[in-house]
Amino acid sequence: MEVRAESEPTIRNDKLTGPLVLSVLGSNLGFLQYGYTFFLITHPIVRKMQLLNLEGLDSHSLSFQLLILIAIISVPLGGLFGVFLWGCLADRYGRKSALLISNGLSIFSSTLLCFDRIFQHFAFSLFTRFFAGVGSGIFTYSVPLYILEISSLNLRGAFVTSSVLFYSWGHLLVQILTSPQIWGNEENFSFLVGVTAIFAIISSILLVPSPESPRFLYLQKNDEEEARQVLMKLRGEEDVEEEMEELCQEYFAESNQKNMTVWKLLRFRNLRWHVITIMVLISGSQFVETNSVLIFAQRSYQALRLSSRAVNLLPLVGSVIIQLMLLTTICTVESLGRKFLLLSGFLMCSISNIALVFTFQIDSPKVAFISLLLIIVFFMGHITGPASILLLIIGELFLQSSRASAYVLAGFINWGTNFVSATLFLLTSPYLGSYYLLLYCPFIIFTFIYIFRIPETSGKTFQEIQENMAACTSKSSRKITAE
Repeated sequence: MEVRAESEPTIRNDKLTGPLVLSVLGSNLGFLQYGYTFFLITHPIVRKMQLLNLEGLDSHSLSFQLLILIAIISVPLGGLFGVFLWGCLADRYGRKSALLISNGLSIFSSTLLCFDRIFQHFAFSLFTRFFAGVGSGIFTYSVPLYILEISSLNLRGAFVTSSVLFYSWGHLLVQILTSPQIWGNEENFSFLVGVTAIFAIISSILLVPSPESPRFLYLQKNDEEEARQVLMKLRGEEDVEEEMEELCQEYFAESNQKNMTVWKLLRFRNLRWHVITIMVLISGSQFVETNSVLIFAQRSYQALRLSSRAVNLLPLVGSVIIQLMLLTTICTVESLGRKFLLLSGFLMCSISNIALVFTFQIDSPKVAFISLLLIIVFFMGHITGPASILLLIIGELFLQSSRASAYVLAGFINWGTNFVSATLFLLTSPYLGSYYLLLYCPFIIFTFIYIFRIPETSGKTFQEIQENMAACTSKSSRKITAE
C-alpha cells in the first residue's frame, strides 16, 4: 500500500467553538475524578482507616501481610474489570453515553466509600477499594477516546493530552484537601470522598447537551446526516464536507474490521504490529516505576535533614513542576510530534532511573540533593513522554471499529502490569532495596529502541496513519525476507 502523497489536502480547523470546549471540559472532569479517586484511595488516611478493621491481628503474621497485599491489589483488579465493562459500553451505547454511565458509577462509588467508615468491616473495605478501581478503569480510556473522536485534526493532540492535566489536578486536590488544616483526618473522610460525586454531577450536566462522537455515528451507526449535523455544531461552520469525505474514506478502508472485539483484534493479521506496539508502549510505561521512586525518595529527604514542614511541601512543589511540564507538552505536542516526546521522555526516565539506584544507596546530604534533581528529571521525562502521549497514540494507531477494542486491550495491559509491579514491589523490595528499580531498566530501554520503528502520527488523518504503518510493516517484512 502506498503512502498518500504529501500534496493532498489535510483537514485543518483551528476554531474553538462553544460545543467543542464544553464537551472537552465535561469529559475531562471524568479524568479529574479518576486522578482524585485513585490517589485518595491510596492515601495514608484511607489506608489507616481501613487497617483499623484489622485490629487484633499480629502485624507481623502471615495472615496480616496477606490481607494487606489483597487490599493493595484490589484496586488494579477493579481497574481490569472496569476496562472490560467500559469496552462493552463504548461500542454498544456510544462514547458520550459510556461517559454518562461512568459518572453514575462514580457517584455510587463515592457513596460506598462514605459507608465504609460506618460499617468498619475489612471485607466491605475491600469491596469499596475494588469498586473504586472499577470506576478508575472505566475513566482511564473513555475520556481520551471521546475527546479524540470529536476533535479536529490539528487540535487532537492538545485536547487529548489535556486530560492528563486534569488527572494531575485531581492528584493536587487530594494533596490540598488531605492536609491537617483542611480535611486531613478521619472525621472529615466523608467530605473527602463526596468531592468525587460533586465533579461527577458537574461533568454529567456539561455532557448531557454535548453531541455524540460524529465518528461513532457515521462509521458504527451508519447515520451520515446526524454525523454531518454534529460536525457542523462542533466546528462552528456549514462546510464540513472535507471532513465527511475523510470519514467516508475510512468507512470503506475498514470494511474488513467491522465488529472488532478484543479477541478478533489479537488474531487479526493486518493489525498485529499495531497490537504489539501498544503492548510494548504500555508495558514500558508501567515499568517506569514512579511510585517506587517516590517511596525510595523518602531516604533522600531524611538525608537532607529537612524539617517535617519542608518535607510536606515537597509534593506540592513537585505538583507545580508537573503542571508546568504538562502545559509545555500540550503546547508542543503538535509542533514537536508524538515520537520526539516519547523518545525524550523514555530517555530521561532511563538515565535518571539507573542513576537513582546508586544515589539512593549513599547517605549524604550532597548526594541526596543530586537524587532530588534526578527525581525531578525522572518525572519531567515521565510527564512529557509516556504519561501524556500514550493515551493519544493508542487511539491514533487504529481505525474506528477497532479503536475501542484497542483501548480495552491497552487497559488490560495497563492494569495488569500495575498489578504485577505492585505485587513484585511488595515481595522483593524488602530484599533488594533501591536495586529493585534495576529490574525494569531492560524493559524501559527496549521500549525506547522500539519507538524508533513507529511512524509519526502528528498532523495526519487516521487513514494516513494506517497507510504509514502498513508501509513500515511491508518495509520491515522485505528486510527480513532479504536477510
